[in-house]
Amino acid sequence: MCMSDLELLGLHSANYSSLSHGNTINKIHFFISAKFYVSRICFSAIRKMCLPCLAAQLACCCGSAACSLCCSCLPSMKTSTGTRLMYMFFLVLATAVSCVMLSSSVQEGLRSLWFYQQLCASIEDNAVNCSALLGAEAVYKIMFGTACFFFLLIVLTFGINNTQDCRASLQNGFWFIKFLILAGICTGAFFIPNTTTFVQVWRYIGMAGGILFILLQLVLLIDFAHTWNSNWLSGVDNNKCWFVALALCTFLLYAGTITGFILMIVFYTDAVGCTLNRIFIGINFGLTLLISLLAISPKVQEHQPRSGLLQSSVVALYVTFLTYSAIASNPGELREFDNNGTLEMRSVTCFQGQFDDTSKTISIVTGLLLVFVVVTYVSLRSTSSSEQNRLMVRRNHQDVEEATCCCCCVGGGDDFDDVESDKNGGQKVLNDEQDSVSYSYSFFHFIFFLTTLYVMMTLTNWFSPEPQSLENGFIFGNTAAMWVKIATSWAAIVIYVWTLLAPACFPDREFPS
Repeated sequence: MCMSDLELLGLHSANYSSLSHGNTINKIHFFISAKFYVSRICFSAIRKMCLPCLAAQLACCCGSAACSLCCSCLPSMKTSTGTRLMYMFFLVLATAVSCVMLSSSVQEGLRSLWFYQQLCASIEDNAVNCSALLGAEAVYKIMFGTACFFFLLIVLTFGINNTQDCRASLQNGFWFIKFLILAGICTGAFFIPNTTTFVQVWRYIGMAGGILFILLQLVLLIDFAHTWNSNWLSGVDNNKCWFVALALCTFLLYAGTITGFILMIVFYTDAVGCTLNRIFIGINFGLTLLISLLAISPKVQEHQPRSGLLQSSVVALYVTFLTYSAIASNPGELREFDNNGTLEMRSVTCFQGQFDDTSKTISIVTGLLLVFVVVTYVSLRSTSSSEQNRLMVRRNHQDVEEATCCCCCVGGGDDFDDVESDKNGGQKVLNDEQDSVSYSYSFFHFIFFLTTLYVMMTLTNWFSPEPQSLENGFIFGNTAAMWVKIATSWAAIVIYVWTLLAPACFPDREFPS
């Protein structure tokens, strides 16, 4: 912004006061001149502040330059973090499109559009079923394209150990080109012939990938509980407030667990039936008591002095949530009713409340948010270098850390000396991959490949996509989703019990703390 322009604009403002009693022509001339100088000042500001940043974004989208936002007031960001967030954006975009295709209200609106009718008429001439553009079938094909995109990146980035490798630029740049490739693969998936066979095979692949993702999710959850407890206990010797905070969080988590089971008994059982719901609630409540007692048992404490109720309370609350999700997905049961002396079977749901439009909307939004939170945490947490060492059962020699409130960030900060500032006036970028990569690129894309399959199976109610509606899927569920969720709760119990008993059963082996 030039001072001469500002001075001239100020001079014109001063002249306007002298023109207050002048003729109309001079006033019009003044306003035209002022408008010209204001436009000149704005253009100068855009040229000096925005154009360099826009050029940097263009280099990021079409080249290997690191991406950043055009706002210097934002906190600094590592190049590795920015890269992972961009891939997360791709996955979120594919998930959002899938949700739109699965929504019954969107389907009705699209079918009434002239453009959609013309498109159906054109593709049906090419032996492509128009119904494949919407519903669960569309979700399968969009997620197939997304999974193929991440599988391709697994192959291209396999074995990259440092950023000097020419393939490293494929991981950290060319975002617009990769977006076009992703969109092209997803679009091409709609033209796959013999859709029935494709969907049947793809369901089995999705089931296998979704189960692997669930197991990884459970391992990370239990690792998070152990990390949280270990981190806060490390600060007890210096400050007793950490012990108070630990006890308070344990109390709140157990309070949430007990409250959850009480609400499930009130709203999802009755005096006549709902036997399956009763069994699930009784078994899982008993298992939460068992792991709580096991965590503080003398034998476990002998081999794991830091084992305590905080870890068991985290697992107990998660098991409570999975139990609720399972019984809420129960489609109901058949009961005999006497109809004027004739016995007939009717399907009865176990939910004792009522669903209105507001509660349905809350259920849909809450379900999508929970899926998004789980996917984000697992995808980003499992691909950090410290977490990969823990997943590979490699001992981390930097286990002693300072107690922090944000315990989930422990182990994620790697020290590096190279700091690159964005000289274009935008966000500061910290280059943490100057010499070597900070995480495994191929493993990162493998996690996102599994994440894609898990999201696909969640949106389509696992092995039973009917009714093909986003609204019905998150509210009513089905038998397949019910058994997947209850089996996940039992798997969480088994994995946590193994982490408690393994050091006692194999005292000669060294386990990561």
